[in-house]
Amino acid sequence: MQKAERERRQAAPPGTTITPSPAGTGIGKGSEHFGTPVIRQGDVTVYAARRDKGGLTVLVEVVNSGRKRAFYRFRIRITGPGGFDATASASMDVVGLFPGTSWPTELTVSDPGHTPPAHPHITIESVERNEYKA
Repeated sequence: MQKAERERRQAAPPGTTITPSPAGTGIGKGSEHFGTPVIRQGDVTVYAARRDKGGLTVLVEVVNSGRKRAFYRFRIRITGPGGFDATASASMDVVGLFPGTSWPTELTVSDPGHTPPAHPHITIESVERNEYKA
């Protein structure tokens, strides 16, 4: 590995530093700040919703706390006064999430005919975590 690293450095244009990183690295959990968490189930955390153009935007973050790459699927439900009732789901089926990395996503929900509540009630209906099998 040291020989390969040395060869890459020698082949790089002048002034460019190449630093190898361990295989399987992603975006590490660290300095991100997504607001106030309202509910957590397993590796899934849902943050406070914000009103946005007739709907609600909900930030969800998945952090793989396991030891193997994993694929996730989750479903949330948002309810509120006046009969507001909406569900949203997301899945990570292609690459999977490596251990210690995070996947933030925004979900936008609306309920036609109902005004988005200022303080919605959010629940996590399901979380599926499937480890990569190699």
